Amino acid sequence: MRSLRVLLLSALAFLTFVSVARAEDMRVTLLGTGTPILNINRFGMSTLVEAGGQKLLFDAGRGAAMRLHQTKVPLREITAIFITHMHSDHIAGIPDIYATAPLIPPGAGRRVPLEIWGPQGIADVARGVELMFSANNHIRLTEKELVPEVTKIATHDVPSAGGPVFEKEGVIVTAFLVDHGHAKPAYGYRIDYGGHAVVLSGDTIYTPNLIKQAKGVDLLVHCVAIGSRRLEEVAPELAQRRYSHLASPEMAGRILNEVRPKQAVFSHISLMSRADIPRPSNDELKSRIGALYGGPFVIGEDLMSFLITRNGVTAEPYSATRRQQEPE
Repeated sequence: MRSLRVLLLSALAFLTFVSVARAEDMRVTLLGTGTPILNINRFGMSTLVEAGGQKLLFDAGRGAAMRLHQTKVPLREITAIFITHMHSDHIAGIPDIYATAPLIPPGAGRRVPLEIWGPQGIADVARGVELMFSANNHIRLTEKELVPEVTKIATHDVPSAGGPVFEKEGVIVTAFLVDHGHAKPAYGYRIDYGGHAVVLSGDTIYTPNLIKQAKGVDLLVHCVAIGSRRLEEVAPELAQRRYSHLASPEMAGRILNEVRPKQAVFSHISLMSRADIPRPSNDELKSRIGALYGGPFVIGEDLMSFLITRNGVTAEPYSATRRQQEPE
């Protein structure tokens, strides 16, 4: 009897340990890793960070709602959206999330306003979305498919110089300025929780603010652009124009060498081409970054996720098994 009691107490202690460990975990999912260019395999830029019971969406590019559906994260459960800058491929998915979240699942959709943080001008985006769906909202309110609260979007301007913008249940989100050429202001975000940290670069070239925020973090999600060596040779002006506002493979390698994250993943992957010159391959991208940086990094894919625990960072590709289990 005594041995059974000891066994039960040991099991309880183990389960308590596991639950505490899980409570401190973070999960980062790449919902979209693409650019404004249409690509069925790479949807618009969007990243989901789950920590402390919060589901935080960073950028909402084309197809963000569909990718959330594939991850089985209900749209109604999104705590907040954070926009890095005002380019179309970072905000095009907002209308879909706004209009669909109150309807799914039927009768139990979102019942509180969508909350969005972003650069100055985000309020204009929100008002435009509300106006776009004003007739839709009137009809659905009449049919009692919506509650009035969800017809409004609550917006918050990120301070011009950046700084802490969100804190809830131990999750802290800090915005910082980055250099994305003519797109000003443009921000990256750092998310801290339970002794872990994740940095999302946003669209940028080498930026001291990013280096400062990302030093030694658990996970760095960084943008990258690449043209093949042939394209760089025959159309240098095309390549340099892109590299003036998005990190080249060589610049990305330099950044990783200075930051030294525990794990890095590239998203917002801009593959340059011309009619007579095809896009470079992922292998070329990896080779050029790897020639300058010997630490761990991966080329991101849509729906790839990263689990961050006290034991480290584990990359989880979106497997065929998970595809078969997608909700209808």
